Amino acid sequence: MMLIGDNAGSLEAASDRECEFYIQYLLSHAKSVSLRNLRASSKEERMERINEEIQLLIRKNRAPKDVIYQMQAAFEATQVSSGDFKWVDKRNDRMMIWMWHFLKRQTESAPSTLVFLNEEEEAHFTLLSPYPFKTERNTHSERFADIMAAFHYSEAEPEQQQALISLLKEEWQTVLLDKSVVDWLEEDNLTQWKWAWKYLENVTQRPLKKAWEPIDDQQLYRAIIATFDLADNPDRKALLVDKMKKAWSQKKFREKTNGKKPYSISMTLSTKQQLDVIAKEKGLKINDTIEELIKKEYAKRSV
Repeated sequence: MMLIGDNAGSLEAASDRECEFYIQYLLSHAKSVSLRNLRASSKEERMERINEEIQLLIRKNRAPKDVIYQMQAAFEATQVSSGDFKWVDKRNDRMMIWMWHFLKRQTESAPSTLVFLNEEEEAHFTLLSPYPFKTERNTHSERFADIMAAFHYSEAEPEQQQALISLLKEEWQTVLLDKSVVDWLEEDNLTQWKWAWKYLENVTQRPLKKAWEPIDDQQLYRAIIATFDLADNPDRKALLVDKMKKAWSQKKFREKTNGKKPYSISMTLSTKQQLDVIAKEKGLKINDTIEELIKKEYAKRSV
């Protein structure tokens, strides 16, 4: 597809849908055009015949010299625009990363893998163009441009595209409401990020598919959140989040106690008072005082 205003001598099409649009345009705007002359087995052959027909029409003064521009403009008018994505916040990291990777997965997946979509909606996703998602992006403006391109170069009809946009919006609302990971993951705790990513890597039974492989520490935070946001099994996701949180709490507790375990012992009031005096004299806590006394007493056994 060439840009509107490009007056190059030939017309190009990025999809079979666009090619078919140009065929129907010629048939409806030039009575001398025959459908039989425009049909071919491939898009490239059809476009070649379309361009030949356009040049013939121009030479015979049956079409204006800017007919290519007019055809491009007519097709562009059928495309979705940025206005159809007003609900998208391009400054929202979580939203933009999720949407880009969500569409990337849908366009590279077979319909049978989309367990949460009905058959009609699956067809919409498979008709989107997968090519804009071949290269990882670093900015939200690039991600949004890829999303628009996936629609513009798709085989989905305008009505299907509008249905998909509505479905995307609904899906995002579901993702947004689940803050179990976002609220737990600390924005400035690199130690926690590394631990959480390692935890995900060590899951062997039904592991979550990684959003992407982080290339540096700063990507860890986003990659962890995106990996959970992209999970297509809510029950499995909830279970894994719960297990991960408990494992992290246990790790923090072990670090806080320095490997020590709590024990309960009984003693008389006078013994407790004597222990308090010893602890105060040594400048130690009660548990450290007890531990020191036991170690000293035990050391005498080997003398």
